[in-house]
Amino acid sequence: MSVPGIPIAPSVNLFVKVTNGCNAQCSFCSNASSLRVGNQFNIDKLFEVIHEIKSKDLILNRINITGGEPSIVPALVKDIVQRMISEKIDDVHLHLNTNGLLPESQRLMQLDRWDSISISIHHFSIKLLSELYGYQISPSAFYFDGIDKNRINVSCNLIKGYIDSLESIKRMLDFVLDLGIPRIGFVALMKINEFCKDHFIDIDYFNLENIPHVYFIKSMNRGMNCKCSNYLYNRDTKVLEIYMRNYANPLYCESSLVFDGEYLRQGFHDDNIIY
Repeated sequence: MSVPGIPIAPSVNLFVKVTNGCNAQCSFCSNASSLRVGNQFNIDKLFEVIHEIKSKDLILNRINITGGEPSIVPALVKDIVQRMISEKIDDVHLHLNTNGLLPESQRLMQLDRWDSISISIHHFSIKLLSELYGYQISPSAFYFDGIDKNRINVSCNLIKGYIDSLESIKRMLDFVLDLGIPRIGFVALMKINEFCKDHFIDIDYFNLENIPHVYFIKSMNRGMNCKCSNYLYNRDTKVLEIYMRNYANPLYCESSLVFDGEYLRQGFHDDNIIY
């Protein structure tokens, strides 16, 4: 006798955009060097949104504190986190869109409340990283003092002249493994400007299994909208998880909600206000 399936409630991810501003000058970013903080952030409305989602038979997978660069408005981020703690809200994640290598970024990373922290490190050379971000990075930035490294996920863009070959990917894997960080994701640039078009590297050019001790685990895809693949890298009894975003349609965001301090939107489009 067959048993009828149980309907699964729709699920969403909530991105909390605490600022449009950013202190970096990354040429591959549409928001490079923006110091516009935006409208005053309405924390009360943010929590109205969270409670509304939870009351509508929706699964709230995770709440992502993002920007711009959250570390340029640290007081606001800390106020939001304190409210999350007082209301016992789970699955709260920090997305540092520059790199997490500046003192204020690392002070935010030290907060105990984060379930995970995403940072961007696009090369193993401090000189080239400083060139990419537009400010000098100190070697001490990689010590991550007082930070639980097991919570950190590194994101690395494939960029011509930087990380653009299997050899450089292998060196990046070893670099992150030596930092004691357990995860790294590789992402191709989206062709949003001339720099990205000129420095684009197709992720499908690389077969990671050609790197010794890299093993394919699984892949997931949604047709033309997105595809990702997962691998493991094993070296000296240490294991690094690898995520590859093969491609993504930036307009595909049905399960993403964005709160910008004033409005709730579906997806990342300014005209798509739902609350």
